[in-house]
Amino acid sequence: MSGCLEYTINETANHELGATWNSTRYLERDAKDFISALVAFVTGGTSFVLNVLVFITLFISKELRQNTHYNLVLCLSLSDLVLGLSMCVGGFRLFTPRWATFYAPCVMTSVMFISGITLSFFQTFLISFHRFLKLSDTDLDRVLLKENRKYVTYILIWLIVLGFNISMVHFRHHTEKLLFCKFKCVFGSRYPIMVIYFQTATILLLSLTIIFYCLTIHQVRQRYRRTFAWHAHQRNPTSNDPNSNELTPPSYVGGEQMTLQMKKKIFGSMKLIGFIICALLFCTCPMVIASFFDPSQKVLFVVATLACFNSVINPFIYVFNIEKLRREWKNIWQIIKVF
Repeated sequence: MSGCLEYTINETANHELGATWNSTRYLERDAKDFISALVAFVTGGTSFVLNVLVFITLFISKELRQNTHYNLVLCLSLSDLVLGLSMCVGGFRLFTPRWATFYAPCVMTSVMFISGITLSFFQTFLISFHRFLKLSDTDLDRVLLKENRKYVTYILIWLIVLGFNISMVHFRHHTEKLLFCKFKCVFGSRYPIMVIYFQTATILLLSLTIIFYCLTIHQVRQRYRRTFAWHAHQRNPTSNDPNSNELTPPSYVGGEQMTLQMKKKIFGSMKLIGFIICALLFCTCPMVIASFFDPSQKVLFVVATLACFNSVINPFIYVFNIEKLRREWKNIWQIIKVF
């Protein structure tokens, strides 16, 4: 035996389930089931609506699209949108026990959920990597993420992740019914492969994200240490330096103002990335940690909801840190108020 049948029989032997694979009985639903369904539906629905709004704003705002950093950050909303949709559908499945036994919706929500989390890690890595390349003044930034090339990168990674996840599904007849929608049921004998893939991809991407973020901070410190040293020299030129007068440009005040603006811009982007990484660490990483064990359905539901909550937090992080997005949302709100 293999797949969900094998895992279900094992769980029955361990007294985790009180029904067999071919059972058509529905479990009695109590208040906890209703609360779980409500939490999943509200969290997923909120995430879906907020990230749809972010994505629409990115689509209609040419200014946001042309800024590569903002484009990368706001395209994170697409993976969060998928994650929220899968959680919303999962909550709806809990509301309707009859639909919850159908095989196709179970496969759809499971694949979307795993793909959404993996792509969130990848997009966060891409944001951190781009900021590192930007400060390094390398051509790799222009090769990978210049203009429409970044969309090619997005599409390629999305196709690879979705293609691999779908290929791991243990396909059954679409009319077949499930007693429980579990990852083990969806991926069957390939479930151990999916666990290793999920753990490796998320941990590797998160590690690279933090490494490049720290390297970028180091570059910022080095750059502004040299900048401030130059300004100090301009303010207090030494008498032994024969070129001291030549080093002081007539537009020194304006040049200093440009430096301060650049400092504010760079520090603002680093703060934004830092918030995104922290949200990923505290909300989504528990899902990765849980994958190293064999969590119960209750634990799995908690960490899945927490991971979805990350996709609810992200739009607020964007709004509070990106003035252009905040301005666009105000314009949209004014239009809605008119109608």
